[in-house]
Amino acid sequence: MTNALTELNPSATALLLMDFQYAMVGALGDAAAGPVVANAVAAREWARANKIHVAHIRLGFEPAEAAQIPDTNKNFAPVRNAGMLRTGSPEAEIVDLVKPADDEQVFRKTRIGAFSTTPLGTWLEERGIDTLILAGIMTSGVMLSTVREASDRDLRVIVLRDATADMDPVAHQALVEQVFPATADVVSTAELTTQRPAQ
Repeated sequence: MTNALTELNPSATALLLMDFQYAMVGALGDAAAGPVVANAVAAREWARANKIHVAHIRLGFEPAEAAQIPDTNKNFAPVRNAGMLRTGSPEAEIVDLVKPADDEQVFRKTRIGAFSTTPLGTWLEERGIDTLILAGIMTSGVMLSTVREASDRDLRVIVLRDATADMDPVAHQALVEQVFPATADVVSTAELTTQRPAQ
């Protein structure tokens, strides 16, 4: 794995920081969320230092978008009914420690995965990015959907196993140890940040 990390081409690599919003961080609780956020920040600083693209994914609904969520959507119908995660609301904001820099792209989505309701795919293609490093909350939500879609798009995927967490620790463990390795390289943040990519 170390050799694979050192062979990263910075200009063709992007770190995606996904759903590091107050609602998701709060749902995990401080004990679980604290290390995950800290690892995401470490990965971001490493990416910035190595001139790797950094992009942020966040979930948020305009009122009209929320109104169009059907009752059949088990994930988001309750969010619609509760009036949560509306664009501009405090709980939909990215937490202060992970706030995007002015030159970092932010994609707003209205479904679980990072691709389906955003122009992320086009953004990657325009920049010749073929490798994604993924960190996000939750493991069984945005991480699972994005890992699968990225693989289907023939992208190389690196999952930071300690920069993600889930409200169900058993699901998290199964995903990072058994499911993700089939389509992604799964590494720790320390393994990533102690390497220097190829220049």
